[in-house]
Amino acid sequence: MSMDTAVLLHGFCSTSRSWDTTRQFLSRDFDLLAPDWPGFGSETHAPPLASIAAMAEHVLQLADARGLKRFHVVGHSMSGFVVQHLLLEHPERIHRAVLYGTFAAMRDGGRFESVAATAEKLRVEGIPKTVERIVTGWFVDGAAHPAHGACVRDGQRMSMDAAQAAMAACEPVDFSARLGEMRSPVLVITGDRDRTVDIQAATALARGVAGGALCVLPRAAHAAHLEEPELFHLALGRFLKGGP
Repeated sequence: MSMDTAVLLHGFCSTSRSWDTTRQFLSRDFDLLAPDWPGFGSETHAPPLASIAAMAEHVLQLADARGLKRFHVVGHSMSGFVVQHLLLEHPERIHRAVLYGTFAAMRDGGRFESVAATAEKLRVEGIPKTVERIVTGWFVDGAAHPAHGACVRDGQRMSMDAAQAAMAACEPVDFSARLGEMRSPVLVITGDRDRTVDIQAATALARGVAGGALCVLPRAAHAAHLEEPELFHLALGRFLKGGP
């Protein structure tokens, strides 16, 4: 009997390697697909995708290549926007969806700085300093967290073109008026100390979706899957296997 497939999508300043522990956990029950976005990680030299719609189409192409008619999908941060696009425009392809560390509209997220500010600092500071500054904010303990160094090194495998394209793709995002159209079961996961997504924005996202549920992880920031992996995996596994 074949297993369902879960697609794991990494966020900005990251790569698929951030899912290593999660992949180990899920591999007992699911086939897995965890790609690097073009311009990130192992795909650093690939031309970046210019819009959230293009990123969603890329996911569908990868799924088609695997022969996947329907799949679960987990989107972290920036990739949460891709998942919302898939839920709205390709609902027949999505079984269950996890929106992790994300929100419905960029303007409402409570992000530590505007997209325009990030784009300007990226231009002035370059990739290494921008990634280190952003990734440090992912952890409650900042640079002292054991996973910090590896995350910084992974994030720095992001091309300047990809970073700029990602910022441009995310800036206009606003799914807030269409959340009620989503019909797949959706779990929203956030850390209670997240500096990118405040709890109010995560709550609004979960409440706006007809099949939405909210999970808030204690003493965790934007990299909750690395800070509180046992709690994160408990919630994720139960949901993907059909639990509430």
